[in-house]
Amino acid sequence: MTFSDTLLANAYIYYRQAKIMATQADIMQKTLPVVGQQADAATSAANTARKTLDSSNESFKQEERAYVATTNAVMSNPPTCRFPEVTGRLRVCVDVHCANSGRTPAIGMRIHRYATFGSDSERVIRNMKVPLYRSPDGNMLGNVGDQWGTAPTDPVDEGTAQKLIEAEIPVYIYGVIQYFDVFGQYHETGYCYERVLRSTAFIACDYGNWFDKRPDR
Repeated sequence: MTFSDTLLANAYIYYRQAKIMATQADIMQKTLPVVGQQADAATSAANTARKTLDSSNESFKQEERAYVATTNAVMSNPPTCRFPEVTGRLRVCVDVHCANSGRTPAIGMRIHRYATFGSDSERVIRNMKVPLYRSPDGNMLGNVGDQWGTAPTDPVDEGTAQKLIEAEIPVYIYGVIQYFDVFGQYHETGYCYERVLRSTAFIACDYGNWFDKRPDR
């Protein structure tokens, strides 16, 4: 084979290689959009699966968590009290009961209880400060039985105490229940009851009641 024949042969080989590479590049360019679409589809599917899992987990927590709320308010027996018991001034006291209707216990439950009366009651109740509660402590409330506590009014004289006891003046009991569920999430329930005039019954106020989400003032 002459030198010119060798050059021609090499040139032909280079030509064939270049053509093959060009064909491969063309195939890759046509394939890339498909690969990109497949990658996008896989990412979308993963995101959908993650959202579905998150939603499922949240639904599970909502089904299994504790739900604590007040059940009733009643005048204490006896309806007067003193703090401290011996040297304290006279007050009128109301008991508030609460229960857990959830499937799992309420952890570190706190019941804040207050009682008030008079023309300024609504403003006082609306302006109640909810204590900061960052981590659970204290007791635990399951879904059997209830817990209760007593709320005393400010000190009163004998005449006012008698009017409150006989429901000539309405008395209000209000406060907030704070607790954590078994998943470590914080919850609170605000409550307010008003004693019906000339009755032993208490009814819910038109304000001061909420579940988890605090109302605007």
